[in-house]
Amino acid sequence: MSDTIHTVVDALKHRARLQPSGAAFIFRDPTGDRRHVQTFRDVYRLGRRCASVLRRSGLVERGRGDLVANALPNCPERVVAEAGVLLTGAATVNAQCLLADGSDLLATLRNSRARAVLVAPGVEHSPWLTLRKHVTTAPTTTRGVSSASDESEVAVVLDVVSSEELPDLKKVLLVRRGPPGSAEDFLSMLEAEEEEEEGDVVAEEDVCSVFTTSGSSGFSKLVAHTHRGLVHAVLRVNPVYEGLTGKQVEFSMAPLGWMGGYVGNTILTGSTRVLADTHDGLPKDLIGFILRAFQEEGVATTFIPCPQAACTALQVLDRVTLGGQPITRSHVQMASKLARAVFLLYGSTETFLLASHTVPDPDSFQDFDCGEVVRGGEVRVVSPGGDESTPLPPGQSGMLLVRREVMMKEYFHDPQATRAAFTADGFFRTGDIGRVDAARGHVFVEGRGSDAIMRGPYIFYPGWLEERIRACPGVRDAMVVGVPDPLAHEELCACVTLAPGGQVTMQEVQEFVERDVAPASEEEEPLSPRPRHYLTFDAFPTTSTGKPHRSVVKRQATARLSSASSDDLN
Repeated sequence: MSDTIHTVVDALKHRARLQPSGAAFIFRDPTGDRRHVQTFRDVYRLGRRCASVLRRSGLVERGRGDLVANALPNCPERVVAEAGVLLTGAATVNAQCLLADGSDLLATLRNSRARAVLVAPGVEHSPWLTLRKHVTTAPTTTRGVSSASDESEVAVVLDVVSSEELPDLKKVLLVRRGPPGSAEDFLSMLEAEEEEEEGDVVAEEDVCSVFTTSGSSGFSKLVAHTHRGLVHAVLRVNPVYEGLTGKQVEFSMAPLGWMGGYVGNTILTGSTRVLADTHDGLPKDLIGFILRAFQEEGVATTFIPCPQAACTALQVLDRVTLGGQPITRSHVQMASKLARAVFLLYGSTETFLLASHTVPDPDSFQDFDCGEVVRGGEVRVVSPGGDESTPLPPGQSGMLLVRREVMMKEYFHDPQATRAAFTADGFFRTGDIGRVDAARGHVFVEGRGSDAIMRGPYIFYPGWLEERIRACPGVRDAMVVGVPDPLAHEELCACVTLAPGGQVTMQEVQEFVERDVAPASEEEEPLSPRPRHYLTFDAFPTTSTGKPHRSVVKRQATARLSSASSDDLN
């Protein structure tokens, strides 16, 4: 069937026709036993009705070429909204809001030039609470969409009357959840809608989705992928799905707007995805929630960045997939307790999957081994700052450059960053340090080659956070570095020097920083950019040019935390 699918829209129509009653998404309530099952027919049927609302109310004006920002949490409403946008011919951009001042959300909306944004006003810490401070709105007068005189009633669509910061934003769709059948319930409203004729045919080279680079929290790049790229990456070269299409039941906690959790992956493969409905928050007992889902839904496979649940399970799955960070033997050994087979992958938002393999023996696994390069892919290891056209000898570590048939179309609306990401001969600069094994040709990924910090599958860039820490009264300077963590690979450590005579305590510094980040406990929000550790320095070591020496600070912070942990054990 992959030969007849050229776009994600094609796949949605195929699945609705060939697997109408097949479960596409199973959302489990994290606080109870409720389940919401969406079949492929449900997704297509409600998606078409959502498309009608989007067109009629002006959220999508032209269809092809329009961009709609989706700031909804993982929930059934988000799946339907994504389908609705696709069926108009428009594209979606993932919008997240992790900072209390909303600067990350505003940057995404501004840089993407999105015409409309979808928000859930009833969600705790909803992005709408932040966004409404920066826009002036009024309920739309479009017939049949909203008759409310005030958004606090049951308005569905708001017109953006003015916004100095977001001149391209014209519409806001308020996606509410209420009692089934009620006027304020979004999905119930769609049930009452009529399906309009489908819009323009979507072309393979049209932008399908714009992803934010994972976890950069405030400085996300916007990665644009075409329908052709997504179809090719999932159906034609991804061994994760080989032999499993339309058969597997998988569990995922990945955000639906992130590449690893993208709605289109399920639509393309015809598999069943089990996930938490996070409309009202995340599970309090995350591991217990995951294990119950495994057992009650017949889950066969899962992708987890760190196999934390493996400590309490014994090979309950057929396969677990690890990726998103440098993988060590201890990771693989823990994962082997959870599943009968451990599968590894390496890739990026910009390039899709680049290397993968199934681990034959967890006890003999070599740290950082990501397996063979996918067919049609190339990896070149070069000296940092050296000649990028000359590869280093096998086994020698350097910067990883990669090239494959289909990669991102561009960094959206940023031609300078797009050009800077590629070499003259078309290799993408991953920013990762690694090597290629001489004997088997396996790729080993050892970490980042920049200041970026790899916490699990998320990449954090510390510059913006350092600026916020420096703004705390009594702080002279700040540096955020990654320190080793046995599960997440690295954790964020805030290293601080205090102003002479200052009375500020590290507890006060931590409280100052956490007020500036969207509230969430560390157990509940893996994307949270809050540092886990705080250390004071009398002064930062410097380089020969007088600049703070980040690698030395990182080494000293690691040694101090390691020493503190040893003291706790004694």
